[in-house]
Amino acid sequence: MAQRAVGLDVGTSAVRAVELVLGREQVTLTRFGQVALPPGAVRGGEVVDVPAVTAAIRRLWREAGFRSRTVILGVGNQRVVVRQADLPAMSDEDMRSALQFQAQDLIPIPVEDAIIDFQVIENFATPDGEMVRILLVAAQRDMVRSLLAGAEGAALGAPLVDLIPFALMRALTPVGLLNDLQPTAEAIVSVGASITNVVVHQRGVPEFVRMLGVGGDDITRGIATELQVDADTAEDLKRRAHPDSPDDLESRTAQIVTAQSSLLIEEVRGSLDYYQAQPEASPIGRIVLTGGGSRTIGLAETLEQTLGIAVEEGHPLAGLELARTGIPEARLMESEPLLAVPIGLALAARQPESGQRRISVLPVEVAEVRTQRRQMVLASAGVGGLFLLLLLAWLARQSQVSSEKDKANQAEQQNAALQQQVNALSGVTDLDTQLAQRREFVTSALADDVAWTRVLQEVATVIPNDVWLTSFQGQKANSTSPTGAATAASSSAIGSINVTAMGFDHTSSARWLLRIGDLPSLTGVWLPSSTKGAGQPTVQFTSTADLTPAARSGADRLSQYLGTG
Repeated sequence: MAQRAVGLDVGTSAVRAVELVLGREQVTLTRFGQVALPPGAVRGGEVVDVPAVTAAIRRLWREAGFRSRTVILGVGNQRVVVRQADLPAMSDEDMRSALQFQAQDLIPIPVEDAIIDFQVIENFATPDGEMVRILLVAAQRDMVRSLLAGAEGAALGAPLVDLIPFALMRALTPVGLLNDLQPTAEAIVSVGASITNVVVHQRGVPEFVRMLGVGGDDITRGIATELQVDADTAEDLKRRAHPDSPDDLESRTAQIVTAQSSLLIEEVRGSLDYYQAQPEASPIGRIVLTGGGSRTIGLAETLEQTLGIAVEEGHPLAGLELARTGIPEARLMESEPLLAVPIGLALAARQPESGQRRISVLPVEVAEVRTQRRQMVLASAGVGGLFLLLLLAWLARQSQVSSEKDKANQAEQQNAALQQQVNALSGVTDLDTQLAQRREFVTSALADDVAWTRVLQEVATVIPNDVWLTSFQGQKANSTSPTGAATAASSSAIGSINVTAMGFDHTSSARWLLRIGDLPSLTGVWLPSSTKGAGQPTVQFTSTADLTPAARSGADRLSQYLGTG
């Protein structure tokens, strides 16, 4: 069965997403959309304004019609490090443990602040034994958490956080025997607004990755400074600039663009020169240019002349089938330089080749919380199944009671008919009185009944990803405390709950308040305490709330019992 996957690219100027159907032999693009971000929401490839990013993602999902709530995210900025390292061959579990001690010598990030993952790219033998060459990836934990927070705020979950350079390889590397036989390496240069990603690979195996802190915005700022115009005007001039334009302003802008592009080109050349200086480096046969900044006038030609290597445009849509997305094909082709990253991210949903594993910088603690949540859902399903069985048994018993009641009613009616011959009005009055008393008794007994199962299901539905419950206590308003006193509650409350929970930090308890406060069954949500002990990685907090009349189940059960529903 074909698999659907959504790749979400959070860029400097916009959020973009594509939906792919991953068939066995054909990949189909079924949906694409993008929404602009306010300036400064993402800086240097890092999410700075989480609420702004969340709002843009929500709007993107609403306008583009994405249905899936599971996405693959990507990171690619200067807070991500990619290195090659040679280590003794060992199992993945032992390798992961060893890297916790050895990675500090390989990366410029404190190990305790980094998310580390690896992929074996080569096995080789030495006189000292079997060795493996690994691709080591390290990302700043807080940077990844900010990206995840932007997606989670829009109710999206990410089972994988990929590297943008790897996504570029998937989207822009054609599959075929001819390409597998190529003796040269290929460089992919993706020019974004503030980050330029450079990856050199051979037959889909990355050999060099570099993320440069320059991009198209540097050229825009140069135009704005030289011509003393605002950023929007400078961006418009950059798109219209041409050295042969009869408009003096456009031709002058073209000269500024050429001058400003030189810094970007020098950064790319420096990175590729560094790669080619390595003893085992392969010659670079061509450069594939992509990204929004790749459309800058003269960039491809100047890059080719400077490096002496053929430069070609990247075409991530070349190997895809285009479904009816509602977007004109011409517009999709115009947006093609922006599609390489989200397409490559969505392709990561495919299972890697046998013996390989997919690198991900998803924090371990996030994955553990999601595992616990899945277990809680399964447990809830088990409890729900047991409740359903009990409900069916109860309904069967009620059916028997109803049948016996019908027989009793028939007998009473027969008796009433006989009694009517003696005293018709007396018998009818007694029967009505008995029925009214029974109705009053049942109504009183079920008036304050609380649907605890539904309340628990509502809490489980909205609980934040980084919060897990350690205890849950609930009481009806007319129940008594251990001391025998009636439970305190507001005049309109029918009961209360008391929850003890844990989270990663104090923002976890804040998200708890925001999510739980929207439930119709709860009111007066409060956080009496939220503490984090010295040296402790988690926050423990307690929360209370009153049950509203919406938590009652008495009305439904009353109507079922009396047969009025």
